[in-house]
Amino acid sequence: GKKHGTIVVVYKKENYEITTFRTEGTYSDRRRPDQVNFVRNLREDTLRRDFTINALALDRLGRVYDYHGGEQDLQAGIIRAVGTALERFDEDALRMMRALRFASQLGFEIESQTFEAIGQLAPNLSYVSIERIRIELSKLMQGDYLGTSYKALTESGLCAYLLSMEQVDALSVWQQVYETLAAQIAAGIARDERLVWWALVKALGLDSAQARAFLRDWKHSNPFIKDVSDLLDLDQAFAAGPLDAWQLYQMPAHVLAIYETYAYHQAWLSQPHQLTQAKAQLPLASRSDLAINGQKVMEALGLSRGNAGLGRLLLELERQVVMGDLANDPAGLLAQAQELGADYLES
Repeated sequence: GKKHGTIVVVYKKENYEITTFRTEGTYSDRRRPDQVNFVRNLREDTLRRDFTINALALDRLGRVYDYHGGEQDLQAGIIRAVGTALERFDEDALRMMRALRFASQLGFEIESQTFEAIGQLAPNLSYVSIERIRIELSKLMQGDYLGTSYKALTESGLCAYLLSMEQVDALSVWQQVYETLAAQIAAGIARDERLVWWALVKALGLDSAQARAFLRDWKHSNPFIKDVSDLLDLDQAFAAGPLDAWQLYQMPAHVLAIYETYAYHQAWLSQPHQLTQAKAQLPLASRSDLAINGQKVMEALGLSRGNAGLGRLLLELERQVVMGDLANDPAGLLAQAQELGADYLES
């Protein structure tokens, strides 16, 4: 923000950040500089950058300023820390994750001294907030060159500091995650972030409740957590045998769409849109499509408002229609409601 020498200028509905040249002091918390000093020298400003390929500058005439060999590293496909790698990573431990993320996205090789510094300072990742790690980890696992990054993740030992769970074999978990995601890459599937985290909770052997708690710890949003949990439930149901109509009905269409793309390329499905098409052909899209509602059932059965069993009765009628055991017409539904009433409604 402004106190750090940055302002945002809006030009033709686009936002542009304008930042003064600056240097940074010590990083006592290994996350943020203790002080920022404004300077007028570009070279001094670039000394605080993480990697040489990020320390390039371009002026308004198109001239490139490269004080650290960034252009050469860019052409050679090398990720190299600016100056001393140990100092850069000690300043902000998240830079270690950024190195691996760039390797995954760009297919670049991490320079040897930079890689050695990651191995030495891997425990410092504990100083970084889980939200910042999560963002980098998600981008890393969605990269087209995940194999390069996975090798660095395991060989540096950094993978052991991403999971703070007891009795977890980090290498085994990340190997399973890598194999799942590598299959997606090989099939040319766009890596949806929800599939990425589904692969992780699956490798950890978590059930739905455990997965939701795990994802909350990683500060994911509630809609994201629900989608990943649904993917886990769907995968487990699919592994147990063909999905029935009720299972398809209960699963959100967008979750089915995410999963079926992966399942098709694994040869688990014969058609690419098999699940979503089957869901679209069900007699109901939602309960609102049911030919009767709670009010009509109450009137037909003479129920008082607030009968606790009414919701369960409607759910059973809904299930029978979806499964094809009952036609979706008012007369038949009300007749079935009367027949089932004693089992579901409070007297």
